[in-house]
Amino acid sequence: MSYTQRDLSPLVRGDDWTLKLVLTSDNAVLNITGYTFWFTLKENVDDVDPGALQVTATPDISTSPTEASQGIIYIKASKTLTNSLTPKTYNYDVQQVDGSGNVQTLLIGKVKVVKDITRSIS
Repeated sequence: MSYTQRDLSPLVRGDDWTLKLVLTSDNAVLNITGYTFWFTLKENVDDVDPGALQVTATPDISTSPTEASQGIIYIKASKTLTNSLTPKTYNYDVQQVDGSGNVQTLLIGKVKVVKDITRSIS
């Protein structure tokens, strides 16, 4: 499986982000039970991990057993993580690690993080 180049729609700084992916291989859903996923956001692709402007949302990636067998994953980055981002265009990728430890990059692209208007809520 090779990666897909895809730019994401703009996301708002300080919001909770949820990206839903449906993974397929040879036009069939991929059973991702036991897989681990990484979503990384960087200003410069050459920044080291972890870079100052990197969001790695691995602990916030979740899927139910039923959805995992259907290739569905939700990548979640909390407002706590996104609140400190400087509004600009970032590079991102999504990687998976299967049950055997094999690493595969699924998506690579850019995403624009825009300023939120409301900076405090009660």
